[in-house]
Amino acid sequence: MLNLIKETIGGRVVIERKDRYVTWIASNKNDLAKVFAVLAKYPLLTARKQCQLEFAKNCLLEKDINNFILNRNNKYNNKKQYLQDFSIRELPSYFPLWLSGFVEAEGNFSLVFNEKGHLRKSAFTIGQNDELHILKWINLYFNSKNAILKDKPKVGGNFNYYRLHIYNAVSRKIIFEHFNKYPLLGYKNISYSKFFNYYN
Repeated sequence: MLNLIKETIGGRVVIERKDRYVTWIASNKNDLAKVFAVLAKYPLLTARKQCQLEFAKNCLLEKDINNFILNRNNKYNNKKQYLQDFSIRELPSYFPLWLSGFVEAEGNFSLVFNEKGHLRKSAFTIGQNDELHILKWINLYFNSKNAILKDKPKVGGNFNYYRLHIYNAVSRKIIFEHFNKYPLLGYKNISYSKFFNYYN
């Protein structure tokens, strides 16, 4: 998957942690210009990533180390505003494409069987810190009426964690249609394939 990104945009792919972790890195000016052009056309859809992008741009524009430290310490100051803006926004036109990449990173497909080998439960599950709008969009996109759950806050935690479980047959059909058109390109495709093959 990362090699496809490398072929399209540039950058380099690094395999590390004893061949168990793969990273794509864009660091030269030409590659960064391509990345920023893509993100200008298809803006990031989480407040956290928008804040990180803003910080990165500020770092490139300002060479002063004092400003770097100030910007780093204030990186997430605009997060609440981004969350508010996203909460009233409609699904962007590129959401289906974006969603497949997001599920690759954050989604989970599960099949749970009992001792006799019968299916006990199955679900597509996804969760996020603070980004409630993402789960509302996913719920809407997959025509799910399932409730979005909010976990009890962790002691000392400064975020809200939301979870969505989708398991009804109507939504499952839409999920299959979606990933047929916008396939998963990484390791998550293995668990999705098992999930899909069980029902087909």
